Amino acid sequence: MNVDWMLREQGSRDWRLLPVAITVWSASLVSHQVFALWAGGNPSEIIIAIMSIAVAISLIAAYLMMRGRRWWAGSLTVCCVAASVAGMAAVTADTVAWLDPVSVQSRAANQSPIQAEGTVVAPILVSDRRSYDCQVDVRLAFIVTSRGKQRTFARARVYATRDDCIILRRGGVYRLRGVLKQAEYGRLPLWILIERDAGSVQQSLTALRAPPWHWRVISHMQQSFFRATQQLSDQGRVLVPGLTMGVLGQDYFDAEPGDGPSVDDTYANMMEERFRISGIMHLMAVSGGHFVLLAALVRRICLWMLMDRRVCAILIGGAYVCLALAVFPGDSVTRALTMGLMGTVSYAIGRRLQALSALCCTVIGSIIVMPGISQSYGFALSSAAVLGIVLCANHIERLCSCVMPRLLAQTIAMTISAQMFTLPIQILMEPQLPLLSVPANLLVAPFVSLATIAGLLSLSCAWCVPWLAVQLARLASMGTLIMERVCIWTSSSDRAAVPWADGILGAMLMLLVEALVMMAIMFFAHWLRRVRAEPGMPGERFGTYASRKVRMALWWKETLNMLLR
Repeated sequence: MNVDWMLREQGSRDWRLLPVAITVWSASLVSHQVFALWAGGNPSEIIIAIMSIAVAISLIAAYLMMRGRRWWAGSLTVCCVAASVAGMAAVTADTVAWLDPVSVQSRAANQSPIQAEGTVVAPILVSDRRSYDCQVDVRLAFIVTSRGKQRTFARARVYATRDDCIILRRGGVYRLRGVLKQAEYGRLPLWILIERDAGSVQQSLTALRAPPWHWRVISHMQQSFFRATQQLSDQGRVLVPGLTMGVLGQDYFDAEPGDGPSVDDTYANMMEERFRISGIMHLMAVSGGHFVLLAALVRRICLWMLMDRRVCAILIGGAYVCLALAVFPGDSVTRALTMGLMGTVSYAIGRRLQALSALCCTVIGSIIVMPGISQSYGFALSSAAVLGIVLCANHIERLCSCVMPRLLAQTIAMTISAQMFTLPIQILMEPQLPLLSVPANLLVAPFVSLATIAGLLSLSCAWCVPWLAVQLARLASMGTLIMERVCIWTSSSDRAAVPWADGILGAMLMLLVEALVMMAIMFFAHWLRRVRAEPGMPGERFGTYASRKVRMALWWKETLNMLLR
């Protein structure tokens, strides 16, 4: 290895884990697709084939590394080993899910009612099916079939009517009796449809064990927060919970509804569609921004109280965990929590967090431990946005700062870099381009942080100081009101979104367009540097905008000195 290259090495520019993370993700996706095409054969054949190919490539790469001392051979060996581990983990997880008694029962021809026991693992939401009132995600533990009581580890989405919905609590264990079927849509592959039968002696839902104390506390906090938002206008009742907890107000199921009027479904659906067209729907999901704001608030308090760095890191880590428990669970929350905890460890030992390495470690570890997360759009969008900000935000900010103020350049750089990396994934979800997403994000950016902090403070004190929670929720609704006006204004244009090719072809076409645009920008920047360079001078010419800004700052400083003397 070249000594000069080693001396120029910087931790903030360490890209060594990025190819490994991309390889792990790709291997996991390919393994899931291969298993989906197989769906019924011998899983050992797939495992042996994937392992044989990975071992062969790893041995060839190791031979080249030992024989020719090629720098890329070591990287190729690590990528091959990581890909084999990720592929094995994905195939193993799919095999276990395929052979699970619940999955086997769901593929049966007859859909007779089954009896199962499971734990509620998510908040209760309003049902997206008209025949039912609520829906909730359950981790099943036992299922009773013709073979008797069998152990299971499957997850399913339960649909129930109101009489059963008021019994459900997050963290509780229940005995369910309903129709098991394969899911028609959604991420979870199984549905359990619970319907009350007036002539049946058996109960369709029975509570076996109450939720633990911490889930009862969190559920009480969330319920108190939603009741505090009921005193707001329609936009506040819809958007403030979405900005704070990641679930829109009309989607939360309240077992004890208040006396106020319910949210207008037409208005709520219209706002959700307009946010999506404007390209600011990501504000209604909990992401790394919530964790960054919370960490900044806790760190400032710790610095004001002159606390030790290690104590501050422990408090920040505890705040991260509490936030992850209080908001709506999701894969983006998992990514943000993992990276946040890595940051607290780095802060405790006195080292700067390397965002790219932390992101790669999070992706590799999450996909190997939870193979199904590689198919999650939420995890992909969150990771791609962070990757774009880490890789491109500084370069775009440096380019934009030549023609605009630095604060505006930072906002534009963050928006463009995140949008550039997430756009191909968005096309896979919905084949259209939000052309006005950058202006919309710029207009709402000054108010997002204040509204988010106000919403989190309202959530934390709603259970003990309801009147203060209402005032903080009103403060948050002022920020969401601006978001509502911006999304209405931007989505009203005929050119707010244009159609695009769908599927893999559309995503690849978008990647090609972005690559061509990046090449054009790099060519233009290279040409600009050549134009601005002067023969015989090592530096660059002082820009017109920068020189004017410096002259104005010097004039203002001299004016203050003259007037205050």
